[in-house]
Amino acid sequence: MKLLKILFLAVFFGAAAHAQTLPPVESVTDKQIETFLKEMETRGFTEEQVETMAKARGYTDTDIIKLRERINRIKSGMVQVNDTLPSPTVRKQIEELSTRAEVQVQAEQPIVQDELYGAAIFKNKALNFEPNLRIPTPPGYVLGAGDELRAGITGYATKDYTLLVTEEGTVKLEHFAPIYVNGLTISEAKAKIRQRLGSLFAGLNNGSLNLDLTLAKVKSIKVTVIGEVENPGTYTISSLATLFNVLYQSGGPTRIGSFRDIQLLRNGRLIHHLDLYEFLQKGLLTGDVGLRDQDVVLIPASQTIVQVTGEVKRPMKYELKAGESVNDLLAYSGGFTENAYTAQLTLKRKTGKEMEIRNIDTTTEKDFLLRNGDVMHASAILDRYTNRVEVMGAVFRPGEYAIDESVKTVAQLIQKAEGLREDAFRGRAILKRQRENLDPEFLDLDLNKVLNEGEDVTLKREDVLIIRSVVELREARKINISGEVNQPGEYDFNENMTVSSLVFLAGGFREGATPNRIEVARRLYNDEDNDATVEIYDLTIQKDLSIDDKGFTLQPFDQVYIRSMANYKPQVSVSIEGEVNYPSHYVIRSKTERISDLIDRAGGLRREAYLKGAKFYRNNKLVALDMQKALDNKKSAVNLFLEEGDRLVIPKEEQVVRLVGQVQNPTSVAYEPGFSFKNYIEQAGGFTDSANIKRTYVRYANGLTDRTRSFLGMRFYPKAEKGMEIHVPAKHKERMSRAEIVTMSTAITSMMAVIVTLIRVL
Repeated sequence: MKLLKILFLAVFFGAAAHAQTLPPVESVTDKQIETFLKEMETRGFTEEQVETMAKARGYTDTDIIKLRERINRIKSGMVQVNDTLPSPTVRKQIEELSTRAEVQVQAEQPIVQDELYGAAIFKNKALNFEPNLRIPTPPGYVLGAGDELRAGITGYATKDYTLLVTEEGTVKLEHFAPIYVNGLTISEAKAKIRQRLGSLFAGLNNGSLNLDLTLAKVKSIKVTVIGEVENPGTYTISSLATLFNVLYQSGGPTRIGSFRDIQLLRNGRLIHHLDLYEFLQKGLLTGDVGLRDQDVVLIPASQTIVQVTGEVKRPMKYELKAGESVNDLLAYSGGFTENAYTAQLTLKRKTGKEMEIRNIDTTTEKDFLLRNGDVMHASAILDRYTNRVEVMGAVFRPGEYAIDESVKTVAQLIQKAEGLREDAFRGRAILKRQRENLDPEFLDLDLNKVLNEGEDVTLKREDVLIIRSVVELREARKINISGEVNQPGEYDFNENMTVSSLVFLAGGFREGATPNRIEVARRLYNDEDNDATVEIYDLTIQKDLSIDDKGFTLQPFDQVYIRSMANYKPQVSVSIEGEVNYPSHYVIRSKTERISDLIDRAGGLRREAYLKGAKFYRNNKLVALDMQKALDNKKSAVNLFLEEGDRLVIPKEEQVVRLVGQVQNPTSVAYEPGFSFKNYIEQAGGFTDSANIKRTYVRYANGLTDRTRSFLGMRFYPKAEKGMEIHVPAKHKERMSRAEIVTMSTAITSMMAVIVTLIRVL
């Protein structure tokens, strides 16, 4: 017995062998029990001997019963032995569900007055109403064929069951007869399964074991949507789906379908009404009930559609229930806007024969009942003020003011605007006023008399007081300075302004300016018949702009001109390139410097320089000239005076002649000293049939041109030189237009008629 005891403790209780008491039965795993049973069978011990050992170590009779139950289950193979907790259930949807019916989905839903309120919810891609499979199992969920359950026992013993509800509505559990669960809720099925398993697990009866029953996979159900729906039909949906889910799948009610009385029928009986406005207005999902297989959703036609337009926050069409009034319509539309005339609404109603209009007082007729087809309009408030006046111009606080106890007259209005500015013109002001027929009129006011002598004027609604400043009543006074100052331009006139102060404002003199020949042009102010239009003053001031008490005082609109010194000119340069000894930029030394001087300053020509091909550019344009003639006679007109930016290019000798235009082979040929103009034409294959030989010309390398000349039937061609370019233009055949041909024919016909007439007469 001692050996059995030691073995029991070592094998069954492992590390607890040296303890005075045994561990609780619940903390011993099925794996440990299975290992112990195998060891006991190997050594030939009986269960009675094991129970006696357990009691001796402190186990109670209840612990022994629990231990015996677990040993029996392990022997019968009913327990899946493991040392880990069961994995959590991840619910899945079995079978393929219906896809959503095709509807026009819009990203944004602008408010459209002719659209029925609520229709946009089923076109909003941000909403889908898909059933959530990750919610706790609803206790009221009704089981049916296709559902898959997961039953889990936890406590001192663990056991998992996967139960599929068959077509007969039953689940198979252990060796028991099939358990019928079809039509039962989760709570009812759990109670029934607990009762059956209680015969195997006594702990389920006394609470020492727990039973959890969850949905592992949900079945699909078929629901039919009929009536005024966008896409009527039968839809396969999840058994966790609700009324909103199937409405979204079907596209929602049509243009004439009801949003306020969607009906759910089950087994031929009406069991629920859904009002979508409860969700749209309050966000409540109380009417979104669960669905069952073979349910029917009926959307009847709407009964009362009313439209509201104008100054409400949501001008649209709305469906009203019986007994709903103007007050309900305003609530559905979001109420009045800030610009609404809230005292009255305008109702347009169809009587069956014609239209009628009615004014609804919103204070006394809020409960006025509306009919199908009514149109309610909320007008805007008037764009006018009951007590507004305005002051504009030369006051410290121009703007709009209210006629009240403190502002009743013009003087009080000026005082409210914190008085006249210092530059205000007091001799005249204008009070702009509306007559009774709204025609505008002006009242001329003398502000001195209004403010000082009591000749005040009472204000009326929408009066506008216009007060000008002295500056506004005269031309803007400016002075202009131009010439040799750093910042020439127009400046504001100031009293006691002198030429020196104006030059100071203009940034001072430029380097080449002279203070001795300053000219001031002044307007003449007289009506006399005089040839003079302005008066000219010649002045001299200090170059350093020091203060001179005898300075000339300027007047408004004076024009001041600052001259430069007679011989002052900033450095300007020219450039020479090509075949000279020192090509570079050179500053022009004097007004009389010529092209030949530039070549001399550049060290003269190199041996390979081709003077006849020299090109001279002014303002980036080629100036054709004979450079050889300019150098041979330095006083000739060809030897131009240099100007800023001039560029002279001396090329190397050019050894080709180019032929373009109407020759057989336009090309470039080598220059031959003995060749004439015609020889080069022959080198290009001669003239074409369309060549205009009389207008043939050449352009020489220096830019000069020469043309072909004719005399007594003989042609004299230009001289051939290196680098020239021969141009042979084409003949231009001028064709008359149809109008010209008709005119010519008419003239000839008329002339022939005149000639025939003269012949007959003679």
